[in-house]
Amino acid sequence: MDKQYEDNEEDKILPGTLILSSEKSSSHQQSLRRRQSLGSTSASLVELHIHLDGSFRHSTLFELAQKKGIQLPNGMESTLENFLPYICIQSVCKSLVEFLEKFPFFTPIVAGDIEALERVAYEFVEDQAIQGILYTEARYSPHYLTANKLRPEDVIEAINRGLQRGMKEFHIDVRTILCCIRQNPEWSMETVNLADKYRSAGVVAIDLAGDEHNYPIDPHIPAFKRAVELNIHRTVHAGETGSAESVRQAIELCHAERIGHGYAIVDDPSVYDLIRLNDIHLECCLTSSIQTNAIAKYIPKDSEKEEKHIMLHGHETTTRLHVHIKSKKEVWHPVHHFARDCLNFSLSCDDPSVSQITIEHEYQHALSDLKLSPAQLTRCIFNAARSTFLNDDEKQLLIQRLLTKYIPGELMKDSFRDNMMSNSTLSENI
Repeated sequence: MDKQYEDNEEDKILPGTLILSSEKSSSHQQSLRRRQSLGSTSASLVELHIHLDGSFRHSTLFELAQKKGIQLPNGMESTLENFLPYICIQSVCKSLVEFLEKFPFFTPIVAGDIEALERVAYEFVEDQAIQGILYTEARYSPHYLTANKLRPEDVIEAINRGLQRGMKEFHIDVRTILCCIRQNPEWSMETVNLADKYRSAGVVAIDLAGDEHNYPIDPHIPAFKRAVELNIHRTVHAGETGSAESVRQAIELCHAERIGHGYAIVDDPSVYDLIRLNDIHLECCLTSSIQTNAIAKYIPKDSEKEEKHIMLHGHETTTRLHVHIKSKKEVWHPVHHFARDCLNFSLSCDDPSVSQITIEHEYQHALSDLKLSPAQLTRCIFNAARSTFLNDDEKQLLIQRLLTKYIPGELMKDSFRDNMMSNSTLSENI
């Protein structure tokens, strides 16, 4: 056994049966198929930061594009192989803005189409269930999906129908978060009112998403104050590509209860302590933090980005997802600090279809490349559960359901080194 795991007492508190594949370069769809064979009894994960519009199946987008006569640029032949580079990240982007440039191409394929919206919502639930997700909160902007053809209410109701149908069939719980968009403050107050209107239909919170570097938080403050008055939960994308001050503003001005990403807090001890002392949850997304170049300044200069060749839908494609450290410096991602200090953080995929990943990939990445310990990964799962926007009774029920998956009583088995998490003792600190 690796000395890191042999000597670290914290590693001996890992419970559960979180299954990780040894196939590190497996594709998004291959991983989903592998998970499908496990069945719903393997459900043991909680995912809080995932965008519905970043989770559309590649095959569904391609099928709908063909039906609607949507052509590829420059007269390119309309094949799935040619289609994928327009909807998936192929390498590390220069910025979050470049990462987001994929969305205007594929979002119109679904936006404004009631049947398509219901379908992608249903497929989202199926894909989450296949991956072993027990509970998830999907976020989206209803205004962004109207295509000026539908009302935001029509979008929400179509998505809710798909989610409800999926939950009934696949036996997992899904709630939704409605996103305000930094570039469109004129939508924010209506988004809050929609969250209030549909709270009995599974809407649990609002979010503020978009380009935090170029669009300040100020125009959205009145909407978030209104959300506080209506007792609507709040999360804010901040400290992803912006500064630690962006995180402080999200908390102090928008009353954020959770922070999407938040990596920049390591640059400011006062903001770091604000998060730590108030137990504010950080929704961390490892792969997207690399792909958006959000954590570039923390990566040692002598690191290298590994080019991965993977099979996706039967076609070989290239993506750069991993950063390997040549130097002895091990603390290079902000989550290392979060884990060391037992901050309240969890792992999510962000935009799994765009990034070509699954939640299994994120945990494998944390384990193999970031060298987080088994106990730290388990703590992430329970952090997510206690930080959901469910009511107290629902939250306790979720935690109890997780405890049936993470059974205390046995010490961690050496088989974890083969990427299998075995039953062990549950920490009182989780």
